[in-house]
This record gives sequence, C-alpha cells and structure tokens, in this order.
Amino acid sequence: MIHSCTDAAAALDRATRDLRPPEESVRAALQERCVADAWSREAVDCFATLREREVGPCAQLLEEDAAAQLVRVVGGANRTEVTDVQYKLSQLKVGVAECDRFVAAVSTILSCEQMPLADRLSLGNETADFWSLPTTGLSIDIERRMTQACGESLQALQRQASDVGCML
Repeated sequence: MIHSCTDAAAALDRATRDLRPPEESVRAALQERCVADAWSREAVDCFATLREREVGPCAQLLEEDAAAQLVRVVGGANRTEVTDVQYKLSQLKVGVAECDRFVAAVSTILSCEQMPLADRLSLGNETADFWSLPTTGLSIDIERRMTQACGESLQALQRQASDVGCML
C-alpha cells in the first residue's frame, strides 16, 4: 500500500497523543510539515504504520532539519524540551535488555505531569547522556553487572513513579 502525508500525519497524531493535552491535535501541522519538508516515501510509510512510542526510528529517516521541525510540532511550544529528550531516548539502543527497558521507562515517565518538569528533564537528559556510550562487545561479566544495575534503577524508577501517581 502506498501511504500519503495524510496517513503519516494521522498515525503520528495518534502515536504522540500522550505528549500533549488530549484535546490538541497536531495532524494538520504534521501534514503540512510532511509536504513542506518533502519527507521521503520510506519516512512516510514508516510514520503511517508506526505504533505509540516508535517515532524515533521513523524520524531518523528525515533530514536533520525536518526531524527538528517534527519535534517542534509534536512537542508544541511548552513541551519541546520533553519531546527533545524523548526523541534522544528513542534513539538509544543499549543492547542489554534490562537497560533498554530502563531507558524506555525513563522516556515514559517524561510524560508524567505529577512529577516536576525539572526532575523529568534532568532524569531524561542524564539517561540519554550516560547511555550514549558504546556498549557493544561487552564481556559477559560486564553485561551481567549492567543488567543488575539497570534492573535496580528500573525498580527505583517504578517506585518513584508510583509515589507520585504515575504509571510505567
């Protein structure tokens, strides 16, 4: 099936609804960005078939400026920082399953309005900066320690989220 900018914008609007108030739609603005930035067929198809929280891999198919415009539209004026951090986190693939789950949980908690914005941004940026290090070719012992540390971090994050009334 050949997808259009309309299809991509509709799917993106649905997939990013937790990043803004539920009554706000970014569908029309995303459709305009798709046309104005001349998104590739591959990017349009990727966005048209994406699921919630899978924006990152599709955004990688855009030119850098087009990806930045996408983040601005999805994030809105007041949410761009959160969206920027979520985008950075979506690009991380640690390669250690428990660590990848922790990174995904950090991305999720960025949408938790009950937690102070400064705390969410700090956690997200620290996670993105820390895990941007190379993690390929690790010894079994180091991978085991990383799994344990990430598991403990994930449990602590889950407790923190629960304490403020957020779901992970």
